[in-house]
Amino acid sequence: MFNKTHGRDDHRVVEVDPPSSYEETMPVLIDLHEKIAEEHEVNIKFDKVSNPDHYKQGVSPYDVAKSMYGSEGLLKFVTINSVKYIQRYPFKYKGDPDKQLDDLVKAKRSLETAIELHKEIYGDQHIRHG
Repeated sequence: MFNKTHGRDDHRVVEVDPPSSYEETMPVLIDLHEKIAEEHEVNIKFDKVSNPDHYKQGVSPYDVAKSMYGSEGLLKFVTINSVKYIQRYPFKYKGDPDKQLDDLVKAKRSLETAIELHKEIYGDQHIRHG
């Protein structure tokens, strides 16, 4: 469900699959990023936002929170986290559209994690669109 991470040498290896939507969405985002970069000579660094290097070291904080508070607790956290990113989006980096976009990408990732956790807790029931 989350980033694949490895613990220290004296602990067992922890591997967690990314959300299923991550694998479907990332190629589309990468293609869009390349198109924008070519057309407008802008480098929006989706990789830094979507999968930063510091997320690849040690155990994922999401995994720790899930083990401590369960799926329900983590669901509450990522939902609140997405609201945080959305609320601060127009204000925190006013005048820097690239950093503002970063907050929206983070909010989307938090919501995708919330959706995956919801499916894990309540089953993969039909989701109403609209």
